[in-house]
Amino acid sequence: MKSTRGDKQGKLISFHPRKQHNFEQAAVLAELFPERFKHVTSVYFAPFLVKLVRKIAPRYANQIGKRSYPQLPKKYVSTFPSTEIKRWLLERKQGPAHLSDYMDLNEYWQKMVLRNFDAPKICISYDGISHLLFRKWKNKAVLILDLAIGLPQYRVKILHGEGFHASMLEEVDEVQKKLFSWYQEEVELADIILCGSEFVKKTVVYFFPEFENKCKVLPYGTDLEEFSYPERKFQTREDLKFAFVGRLSWRKGAHLLLDAWKDFVVSHPKAELHFFGTPDQEISLDQLPDQVFWHGWIRKSELIASLKTMDVFVFPTTFEGSSIAVFQAMALKLPVITTLNSGTVLTHGESCEIVEVGDNAGLVNAMDKLFSNPAYRQKLAENAYAVSKNYSWNDYKLRLGRILEEIKF
Repeated sequence: MKSTRGDKQGKLISFHPRKQHNFEQAAVLAELFPERFKHVTSVYFAPFLVKLVRKIAPRYANQIGKRSYPQLPKKYVSTFPSTEIKRWLLERKQGPAHLSDYMDLNEYWQKMVLRNFDAPKICISYDGISHLLFRKWKNKAVLILDLAIGLPQYRVKILHGEGFHASMLEEVDEVQKKLFSWYQEEVELADIILCGSEFVKKTVVYFFPEFENKCKVLPYGTDLEEFSYPERKFQTREDLKFAFVGRLSWRKGAHLLLDAWKDFVVSHPKAELHFFGTPDQEISLDQLPDQVFWHGWIRKSELIASLKTMDVFVFPTTFEGSSIAVFQAMALKLPVITTLNSGTVLTHGESCEIVEVGDNAGLVNAMDKLFSNPAYRQKLAENAYAVSKNYSWNDYKLRLGRILEEIKF
């Protein structure tokens, strides 16, 4: 492997071994610093290659398209695929990777980066994959931690509610303890912490109030040209369609929605619930409640077309950062039911329905409220649609640019 050491020193570099939302961020940084930016990831396919493959073999284009982004030219990207190869071999041998496997891969990724790069002027790296980089480059680079999700320690706080005390962090397994220590080190070493929402900032300040001044709230956004449906109609119908988009997991509240739906569908037998996303092992799809439909992962164009036929977006997540799925629903003028833990920028009663995490009755009531009141659905949806206009990726670029202006670069 040819070393890239030295030729990128002095530049702004962002790192992520997988995708998350960092291709959108990388495209923004490439626009802000076209001569000084490089994004480092494991696998990336040039946009023109995806277009070419789509003409020849659409099935494969869909797969490689997950590791590409039309607004990010390949010239800004350096790839080191060994981490992905190791993950693929691991999953071939033992099945789906566990948290401990991903943690090992994340450390492997950071060591590979350190072998090939000197400290840049500015380093932007994501949570859980930064502690070795930050440890090595402290006082050599401006270290920016992008928290794509709240601190995992806060999930223990949520589990125990008002009865939480710090000693409970020692009652988890050794893998979780190790993860907590990584996040703590990253927070302590970072010069700036990008928080995807006020919720994310809250998780940092709760455990590390002394670092509140590092936190900069920077919500994500969506592509408003692709996700747009201003002509949506709001009607009284018995077959109202509710949609959930995202990985079907406990963290995203898919199990909570399924439980609430069992109660809701009794009094609304013609209503439908549609899931778009891949299920985790913890969510069983063997015996779905009545009027529940699972579509799996589908292409973005197909997802947009499907969501235009839906009536309500419901996302009772327990733990997020800045949910892009919610921003997409806003742009499609869907009335939204979600939790504060989604990191939403919406306001209860004005532009969305907020429910408490894990409140089954509250979730059923919110769905019933939107089902029976099309005027209220319209009010929430139109207000959310108006808010979405301030959360394009260009708006994200402007906000990030203002944060980086504070750094002499």
